[in-house]
Parts: sequence; structure tokens; C-alpha cells
Amino acid sequence: MKLAVVAFLLLLCFLSCHHSAYSGEKKLFTSIISFGDSYADTGNLARWEDPVLESLNLRSPPYGETFFGHPSGRATNGRIVLDFIADALGLPFVPPVLAKGQNFSMGVNLAVAGAPALNLTYLQGQNITLEIPINSSLNDQLRWFEKMKPSLCSNKTPGSSDCFGESLFIMGQFGGNDYINILINSNMTLEQARSYVPEIVNTISNGVERLIHHGAKYIVVADIIPVGCLPITLAMRPSSNAADYDRYGCLKSFNAGLSQHQNALLRRRVEALRERYPHAKIAFAEHYRPVVAFLQDPDRLGFNSSTTLVSCCGGGGPYNQNWEAPCGKPGATACAAPSKAIYWDDVHLTESAYSYIAQGWLHGPYADPPILHLVN
Repeated sequence: MKLAVVAFLLLLCFLSCHHSAYSGEKKLFTSIISFGDSYADTGNLARWEDPVLESLNLRSPPYGETFFGHPSGRATNGRIVLDFIADALGLPFVPPVLAKGQNFSMGVNLAVAGAPALNLTYLQGQNITLEIPINSSLNDQLRWFEKMKPSLCSNKTPGSSDCFGESLFIMGQFGGNDYINILINSNMTLEQARSYVPEIVNTISNGVERLIHHGAKYIVVADIIPVGCLPITLAMRPSSNAADYDRYGCLKSFNAGLSQHQNALLRRRVEALRERYPHAKIAFAEHYRPVVAFLQDPDRLGFNSSTTLVSCCGGGGPYNQNWEAPCGKPGATACAAPSKAIYWDDVHLTESAYSYIAQGWLHGPYADPPILHLVN
């Protein structure tokens, strides 16, 4: 047990200090351009000006308490996967596109917490109620990128067609908010949610292809977390049948019908894109497998085995998930040791969990190929 904790601490040290290895040599990438939802947002939703977001909980403590010491716009207690990747590559944290006065020459983050893969108007036309009804979908993020492309390329060689030849693009995850809006906010069935999987995968694939047409050469495409293991799913869609749960306590049908189904289809689409565009280097990065690894052997990875599916920050109730007192609202508190928790709130992981995933994306085994091997 002690050796496992030491190994985990060494991993965190590696991730926080690894950028120094690139300080005296040419960087693999000169910038990072990111798209996604709350698993990738570094502050866009927190800066979004809309009356519907006046009481946005991630603007309040204890969000950000572990690393930043204050809410940073990230939906966790500290850093996310994107932060660890940027640091390891010797780049600054990727600034949100809505940050005023920022220099985006070394990267821009277009991800927005709550963003679905599918468009707002389309989802509303399907009678799906969105918790955050704003235009922040994947297509919206791609339009923002296309609008700012001239400024991103302004410092490149005049006339060059290789504006993004040394940029790392990160696509996703996408899909989780679509399913939560369908299942939780709209109270639809699992079968209804599953029917949208092919369209979500098609939207992601088309988005990747769109980036390639804009000159993207190095792209990381992320899969989706196990929806059936989320505290919000477990608390809001419980089953009285013990057979519906796997040995970790997750709802099997939600994982198989949504996450595994989407991930399998998305992997096949990535393989097809690799064949169609052999000049592009496309990595398939995983959220699903590392989360399962946390549940399989939490003690070895430094997590508390008695609270693997319990939110660290919440207001009580099953899985510490209270719809009336979510994290960041009065009545909710954070656990004493967030570093030992897998889930920070009802949907998001802790900094500790994100750091482990980032390691797997950078060096393997949770990215094919690993990010540090994308450049030959």
C-alpha cells in the first residue's frame, strides 16, 4: 500500500514538473487548440454572459480549491487533463476563448462546460430539455475556431499553408451532456438516448474532418466516460434489481448502451479517417478504460476503495448527489481528502483522476498512439 502511494505521488510530481524537459529543446507542439465539454473547459462557461447562468455553481468554492485556491472555471477541484498535457509539453495552460486580453498564440480552448455534441436547436426540436440552454455545441465551437483562424495564423510565415502544422488539436470528449440531458433532464428512456449515438459519433467525426481541411495535422480524439458509473446517473436512475449493476456498482445497461457503443463506433470512425487522410496523425484517447481501472484497483492507485462512486463534493443523499444542494451551492461541502476521491461532483472527476488519465494519454496505454509519439 505504501509503495502504491509513493508511486502515485511520483506520478503527480512527474506530471507537474515534466515541462522542464522541454525548456531547453524544441517543443513537440507550438500550440494546443481544444474543443469539448466540462472535461476540457478551462473557464469559458464561467465567463459566459447569460441571465440563465447567473447562479452558476462552478463559479463558487470549493471548485478549484486544490490547485488554484479559488474557482478557476474548471469543473473540478484543481487541474484537468488539458492542463497536465500542456504542462508536460512545455506550454502554458490553454486559455479559454472568452478570456479577455489573452494571447492565443500558444493555444486556445473553445470547450464549454455543458456543451453537447448536437446543436441546441436540434435537441430542443427533439423535445430534449437542456440544463444549460446556450449555443455551445461542437458545431458552435468549430465556427468560433473558423472565425478566429486568421488571427491564429497571423504570426505564421506569409502565404504559408501549414499554419497548424505544429499545433496539437484535442477533440472532446463529446456526448455526455447529450445523454444527461436526454436521460436526466428530459426523463427519456435509455433506448431513446441510444438512438442518438450514431448521430453524435457522426458529428464528432465530421468535426475532426473539418479540422483536417483547415490544416490540422495532429489530432487527439477522446472517447467518453462510463455514463453508468456517474454519481448523477446512479442517484437519478437507480434500479431495484441487483443484476442491473456490475461488480463495481455501475449500471451495466448505461455503460453498454451508451458509452461502450459510442466508443466502439467512434474508434472505427477514427480508423476510417486515418485511412482517408494518411498525412494526419490521429490519436484515439480514452476516458473509459482509466475510470474502470480506478474502480478495479482503487487502493493501488491511491483512491479510497470505500467511496469510489461517491461524489467528494455534494449535499448528501445517495452517492453524495443532492439535486437541491449540488457542489458549489449552500448545503454542499467537499470531502476532507479530494486526492483520494475519483469523482469530484456528480459528473466530473478529481484532479488526481485527471492527472492519471493525462499520463495515459501522454505515454500510453490510454492513447493510440500516445501524444508524445504522435510526432515521428
